[in-house]
Amino acid sequence: MPLSPTMATPIQLDEHIRPMMVVVVDTEEEFDWKAPFCRTARSTMNMREQHVAQTILNRFNATPLYVIDHPVATDPWAVGWLRELAADGMAEVGAHLHTWVTPPYTEVVSQSNSYGCNLDPALEREKIAALTDAVSAVTGKHPLYFRAGRYGVGHGTLESLRALGYRADLSIAPHSSFGIDGGPSFYGWCNDPVWHGEPGGLLGLPVTTGFAGTIKGWGPAIAPLLDAPTMRSLRIPGGLAKIGLLDRCRLTIEGVPTESLRSTMRSLVRCGHRFMTLNYHSSTIMPGKTKYAVNITERDALLAKLVETLEYFCDDLGGRVVSVSTAEREIRHSALNKFPALMAG
Repeated sequence: MPLSPTMATPIQLDEHIRPMMVVVVDTEEEFDWKAPFCRTARSTMNMREQHVAQTILNRFNATPLYVIDHPVATDPWAVGWLRELAADGMAEVGAHLHTWVTPPYTEVVSQSNSYGCNLDPALEREKIAALTDAVSAVTGKHPLYFRAGRYGVGHGTLESLRALGYRADLSIAPHSSFGIDGGPSFYGWCNDPVWHGEPGGLLGLPVTTGFAGTIKGWGPAIAPLLDAPTMRSLRIPGGLAKIGLLDRCRLTIEGVPTESLRSTMRSLVRCGHRFMTLNYHSSTIMPGKTKYAVNITERDALLAKLVETLEYFCDDLGGRVVSVSTAEREIRHSALNKFPALMAG
């Protein structure tokens, strides 16, 4: 069942809360993003490169959340590296479902089935359970945080997360749609954290996607037009961004100019948002594995952008980079203070 923003309750954080950002790494195998999905593409050599970004995050006392998929969770070298980071308090580990490389392998591999929300709910739950067991073996602790591969989250996904003991989902990408190849639409969703169901239950921490520009207030309403095939073929979204009218920006170091990141963060903070996620894929840190860093020079430029983005958020916007567990704790405390009965329960 598709998700609707009417199913969730937004959490408006108190304005006195200092803006906070979490860093989330989609930690996964290398694969050709333009090629058909394949069950045997499970190489995780990119994990040997993650230390270069981790070193930067350490400088900011940032504790990233590595949401790992099944190939990573079953790679002994990756497990050893992640286990050591987690034990030292330098990283947290969550779960990231790539359906096509996660057992049981009973579905047809296809574009549509790469979105977990399109699977039979019972099969999706089996896959999440298998992934949960694999991730638990990495740190010896049950994972609490989940992100669906390709943002493929649906009603059944959330039901499974509740049943399997997760505390937060990080899959909603506001103002975006993945419907071109059968994925979900997130038009109408906001960047505020939400309760998925009853307050105090499963928390939703969105993939921050905001707007900058002189008509940024129109962004949520215009977003579906930005994704229309005709608009995209005419490159109108890029033109609007270039002339400063409207720039839709997901907070990621991949393919987004530094100034767009700064403008979007600045706009969100001024509008009262107190929680953001900064995201990237682990494979991007290995030169030549994604279009965002085809060589070491481009990879180093992305790392420089990571530094510049964190510096701007902390120094210019007065923000702080925190772990997801810290953010979750603060969000729950702030929200539930408004519901004394829930706090007492």
